[in-house]
Amino acid sequence: MKYWISASQRFDSKQSKFKSYNLLFNQIENEFHYFLRANFTDLNKIRSSEIRDYLLNKNKPIEEVYLIDAIIDFYQNDILNDRDKAKETKKNYKKSINHFCKFLSYSRLKKLHIDQFKRTHANKFLNYLKHPNDKFGKVALKGQSVNSVIKNIKPFFAKLQQEEVISINPFDGVRATQKHTHKPRLTNKDFKRIADLDFSENSKLDVYRDLFLFICFTGLSYCDATDLRYEDIKNGYFHIYRKKSNVSTKQYLIKQSKEIVLKYKGMTPEDRILPKRSLDKLNFNLKIITIKAGINYNVTSYSARRFFRQSIHESGIREGLVVKTLMGHTRSSDMDSHYFLVDEPILNEAKKRLQKHFKKLLK
Repeated sequence: MKYWISASQRFDSKQSKFKSYNLLFNQIENEFHYFLRANFTDLNKIRSSEIRDYLLNKNKPIEEVYLIDAIIDFYQNDILNDRDKAKETKKNYKKSINHFCKFLSYSRLKKLHIDQFKRTHANKFLNYLKHPNDKFGKVALKGQSVNSVIKNIKPFFAKLQQEEVISINPFDGVRATQKHTHKPRLTNKDFKRIADLDFSENSKLDVYRDLFLFICFTGLSYCDATDLRYEDIKNGYFHIYRKKSNVSTKQYLIKQSKEIVLKYKGMTPEDRILPKRSLDKLNFNLKIITIKAGINYNVTSYSARRFFRQSIHESGIREGLVVKTLMGHTRSSDMDSHYFLVDEPILNEAKKRLQKHFKKLLK
């Protein structure tokens, strides 16, 4: 609120998001003055709630609601208030909806009502995402990114379809072709090069290296690893639900990951077992770490999760349900999940195999 000016009831900032807020306030103020003029002789009969509903378009029939207003409202009420969605997931929704709103503005569709958006508009949005526009400083997105954006827009129209506002979801079947590129996997030798780096005089890189190694040892996603707390671990064992998918994952910590936990004991706020760093900073500093290790391909936090999956295989763990339990993958479609229990003795055996495997790698 440091940019808020009470006298003008506006934000005093050149940042784009504050400019958009001010434009919204201008629109609401104009609507308010229009309402006053139109109802000047009957103001004593009008309740404040009626004015509020008018300004928020709550009095309008559903077919008169502008699409751009409805999707912003969807983000504010359905996405932001969803406790099951991780912070990063909400950020991705926001980025996707921003793309959609810019498309509506660019295509002069800001006055389009929610029931007027058709398949042809959806295809135009796909092409808008795929192609650059130098005039507006817009870059082209790759197929995978385009599909990620569309994936986050579809739930809005699915909700409208469920509420019988529209008959079909205009984004059903709309998908960009993806060019599959081979991403180099972190090798055992390169993993050891990273682990063997001496950061005794560089505590900053040491922290990022430890975060990366912990994910290599556990297979947890970045957000699950950095949100893990001491209360989640009982006798070296944890059972949590992944923030991204709400799928259960459980395992025993191996000796190598325990050493990292003990290294930061009593040094982290909120009872976290690891220092909290942003994902962007982690991936940025991993670039520096890999350069120092003589690695000439891109390594990210996701590389660490993939490395753990490879380590499971190399440890001789083959049972599908055990693998899915360690990785936090869904098991709902597996018939064996109704009959086979992945209990603590089985996970303890998996821990021993993984611990032996990593001990051999780090010799």
